[in-house]
Amino acid sequence: MVKLVCIAIYRQDGNIREEIKDTKNIVKETAEDKEVRALMICQVNDMSSFSYFTRSKAREFIFFGCRQTCERTPLAERLSVGSGYKDYIAHSMVRYDGLAGVVVTDEEYPKDMAYQLLYLVIRDVDTKLQGKWRKVSKESKVSPPFMETYLKEYQDPQKMDKKGQIQEKIGALRYQLKGNLHELLRRGEDLDDIVGNTEDLSETAKAFYAQSKKHNQCCKSF
Repeated sequence: MVKLVCIAIYRQDGNIREEIKDTKNIVKETAEDKEVRALMICQVNDMSSFSYFTRSKAREFIFFGCRQTCERTPLAERLSVGSGYKDYIAHSMVRYDGLAGVVVTDEEYPKDMAYQLLYLVIRDVDTKLQGKWRKVSKESKVSPPFMETYLKEYQDPQKMDKKGQIQEKIGALRYQLKGNLHELLRRGEDLDDIVGNTEDLSETAKAFYAQSKKHNQCCKSF
């Protein structure tokens, strides 16, 4: 049984941190109403746990949830939320510079190891691209070999060493836990409209979403 189904790296565009000092000299951060977009840089996935007939649909919904979660994670924060497909959880982390990552796991996967994996992959992508990810203009779904290795190694998190120094850095990032994608929506957003307009879902998947919603089935994380 695959516990870790995908790792996706994005560049978050439009999430600008505004620093406003009030009379008490406290820094406030405002990004609530800004339009944020996540551009995929690379990804790896293992959908072998899904049947042949549901694999394509599962991949679409999971990556849809990845992008939506990434776009709604503030800079220098991490977030865990129902991915939008069955009981899978999306764990998202965004650095101060907008380089971001999302991993999707089953419910039992330890969150601290999911974030350790994210930290390592984001770091390695930055190192290998030598910062060129900042200039990427087109979406890419390339699957780098080193990310494939991470995907395989972290299938069993109990066998991976917990790196104390990394955990300390991760712990410094603000953490949020949300039950589903509805709880991530910004003011005025409607999930049905987002599903209807997204390019991450095929027309078949969108029709499946609409039908499932009528019968309260499948996409319960939505």
